[in-house]
Amino acid sequence: MKQNSKQDLRFIKNENLIRETFRKMLCEMDYSKISIKELTQRAQINRKTFYLHYTSLDHLLAVLQLEIMEPTFQMIAQTSFPEDVEIIIRKSFEIMASLDSTDKLILSCKGDFPEKKSPSDLIRDQLFKKYDRISKYGPFESNLIITYFSVCLGVVFRQWETKGQQIPLEEMIQLTTQMILHGLEGVGLVSEEKSVHA
Repeated sequence: MKQNSKQDLRFIKNENLIRETFRKMLCEMDYSKISIKELTQRAQINRKTFYLHYTSLDHLLAVLQLEIMEPTFQMIAQTSFPEDVEIIIRKSFEIMASLDSTDKLILSCKGDFPEKKSPSDLIRDQLFKKYDRISKYGPFESNLIITYFSVCLGVVFRQWETKGQQIPLEEMIQLTTQMILHGLEGVGLVSEEKSVHA
C-alpha cells in the first residue's frame, strides 16, 4: 500500500514538473522549437517518464488548452442563450481577464488539436452545440446569430487587451454588453428614430 502511495506521489510530482518546465520553455521560445529531449533534460527526468504522462508535446499542449478552456465550457453548459446573454458576456470577460500571460500563450499555440481546430474553434463549437436552435429561428439564422455574438465578444476583448486595458474591466463589460445587445444605438451613436427610418 505504501509503495502505491509513493508511486502516486512520484507520478504527481513528475506531472507537475513536466507542466512547469513546459510553461517556462514556452515563455522563452516558440512552441515549434520545443522538443521532448530538451524538456526532459530541463525537468531532469527521462523520456520514458514523459511518455508515461503524454504521447507527444501536442498531447501535452491539448490537455493544457482544454483545462484552460474548462471554465468557459462550464459557463456555456450552465447558461441559456439569449436569456443569459448578459451573464455570458460578463463571465466570458472575467474568465479571459483572469488568464495569466502563459495561459494566453498556451491558447495561442497551434498544436495537433482534435480535427485541427483551434481553442476558439472548440469554444465556438460548444456554443453551436448548446444553442443550435434559437427558438424563433431556423438553423441557418441561429448559426449566424451565434457567430455574430461570439466573434463580437472575442474581437472586442482582444482589442481591449491589446490596447492595455485602458478602461476598468467593469466599464468594459458594461460597454460590450450595450454594444452587443443594442449595436450603435446602444452606445448613443444612432438615434432610435434614424434606425427606424433606415
